[in-house]
Amino acid sequence: MEQTPKANRIHIAFFGRCNAGKSTLINMLTDQPVSLVSDVAGTTTDPVSKAMEILPLGPVVITDTAGIDDTTELGALRMEKTEEVVKKINLAVYVLRTDEEPTSDDMHWLGLLKQNNVPVALFINEINATTNSLDGSKDSVDASKDSVGNDILGEQYIADHTGLSDLVTVIGSADFTSDAKRLELLDLLGGLTPLDVEGEQTLLQGLVEAGDTIILVCPIDSAAPKGRLILPQVQTIREILDYKGLALVCQTEELPAMIHSLKHPPKMVICDSQAFDRVDELTPNSIPLTSFSILMARFKGKLQDLVAGVKAIKNLKAGSKVLISEGCTHRRQCDDIGTVKIPNLLKKQGYTDLQLEFTSGGAFPKDVSQYDLIIHCGACMLTRREVLRRIECAVVQGTPIVNYGVLIAALHGILERAISPFVDELEG
Repeated sequence: MEQTPKANRIHIAFFGRCNAGKSTLINMLTDQPVSLVSDVAGTTTDPVSKAMEILPLGPVVITDTAGIDDTTELGALRMEKTEEVVKKINLAVYVLRTDEEPTSDDMHWLGLLKQNNVPVALFINEINATTNSLDGSKDSVDASKDSVGNDILGEQYIADHTGLSDLVTVIGSADFTSDAKRLELLDLLGGLTPLDVEGEQTLLQGLVEAGDTIILVCPIDSAAPKGRLILPQVQTIREILDYKGLALVCQTEELPAMIHSLKHPPKMVICDSQAFDRVDELTPNSIPLTSFSILMARFKGKLQDLVAGVKAIKNLKAGSKVLISEGCTHRRQCDDIGTVKIPNLLKKQGYTDLQLEFTSGGAFPKDVSQYDLIIHCGACMLTRREVLRRIECAVVQGTPIVNYGVLIAALHGILERAISPFVDELEG
């Protein structure tokens, strides 16, 4: 599970005010010192993430965020970072303390999570002692327990603030400095239904059956990572094996020899989008052909919207603004697909003097209405939630969006063939 890609994990973020106990709770749930804990308000500045496993959810990424009432000089910037987290996560944990009243800030953030349809677990941090003197000395009686040792502060807090129940999915309470209720809180968290995850759907859903032979064309050029395949190629090989199929891998020019060596034609050829035109020439029309990027578009996003965006390509002219966005960050090579190959391909097809802008990693503009077209990568490093958010952002603002595979297939005049394996889904 430690090798599960970050994009394939369920993302859970923890929210709350400064010193609400978020970091302490995370350390308790993970049973390790993931987050720095201090009495100093604002200890957590930027979001901090940790991969782990929570059953029955499975592999997850837990993110600790800055206190939502951060009033430091950088507080506003930190809140912007926290807002970005809201749009990317599948589940949320909101932390309140029994010795503090919910504030307008709390209600705002809980409302924002609800507005984004993120399931929320409200965890109440029970305080084990109360102060009874001006010097801050602690009462000798454990004020969070009743006469038989049951927790009462969390239940009373919830009863006193019933409006909170309309904004959250499940509610739990505990003393976060103790492991006594760790399993109970994990069970509550594990019982939530995450938002926008792949679930039981797979990359090759409905395309491969036991015994099928699939040829994967994986060009090795200067932009390819040294000593390994890229993530979509690895994931595709793994899924073929899961389906009890036969995965055959070759480079572009070796494709005819591989096809000829087979007693029966392969069920499908899947190639890197950069090799689409050549692989199309080398693959008989009787054999279905698509690309890793188009498979990813179908798996993580809305292939219909990305195919619909193709119509905007013919409207590009000198001065048109085009955003080329990648979901990962990597060192640019001389033949990098996003910053070199796609711009060159557009020029070759007659689309010159375009205003090109580039983003990578988690960066994606809130306002995309200024662009005439968005060209996105296959998004293998982004969660499905983030991919859907970016597509929705474009569609709502009326900006056409395509991904690398769809664009390259369209420019080479083979889009119809490239999406033929999914024609029933696109028409449905």
